Amino acid sequence: MSNARGDTDLINLYQASMKSDWDKFFLEGEGALPSYWDYWEDFSNSWRVPIQFIQPIGLDSPRHFESLEPLLSKLDSSIEVIVPPTDWLHITWVHIGFLMATDIMWSQVETFYVNASPRLRRVAPFSIELSGVSVDDKGVVYVGVYDSGAYRGARKQARNGVPKVYEVLRDSKEFIDGQDMFVPKLPIGHLSGEGNRQNLLRLLEDWRTVEFTTIQLTHLQMARVPIMPHDHYASLDVVAQIEMRGENYREGYHN
Repeated sequence: MSNARGDTDLINLYQASMKSDWDKFFLEGEGALPSYWDYWEDFSNSWRVPIQFIQPIGLDSPRHFESLEPLLSKLDSSIEVIVPPTDWLHITWVHIGFLMATDIMWSQVETFYVNASPRLRRVAPFSIELSGVSVDDKGVVYVGVYDSGAYRGARKQARNGVPKVYEVLRDSKEFIDGQDMFVPKLPIGHLSGEGNRQNLLRLLEDWRTVEFTTIQLTHLQMARVPIMPHDHYASLDVVAQIEMRGENYREGYHN
């Protein structure tokens, strides 16, 4: 195991989350495969565009996906999974909300990163290890992300700086008894609703514990993710890049 994985308790929690998703999908799930984009249409209030804190590693670190290419190629050739372009692949570490009158106005977005940036700069640069594969009940095929708890630290800084983020995280299912139980994931495919579970199982089972790569990170980012009914994987619109400088950073906002 690399140092990116941090303490044993956190590793065990992340692995247990992936195993739980796997077991629910393949051991307990039955019937037709879900279509992720049917779920998204409902979740997004009919294709409203989300604002998120993300890690666009496909855009920033495409060479790290060489180790994933055999798996992505196999998934892409199946009828069960839709594989996004590499430059779209990203980790969402806070889903802030959607651009619509009852949630987020575009004029608010700048205030989010202006208020979050001084705090997020206090996060120290860190590495993530991409390891293992699972699939959740929404229809997302994902790779496990081991971050030593760094994204939980970033989420704490973001919620302390941005009231909207505080409200979203406070009310999310990831907060249990006042503790953030967020488990980062890297989606690498979305179920089409076609095919069957046994075919999907055969595609994924040999990759469940494979260690793919380790990536060094220097920035945290916020983006508009323009998911549309006619183009699910339009280019990410990164609106802020925030350099991580560690706890000693106490200066004001810089962009």
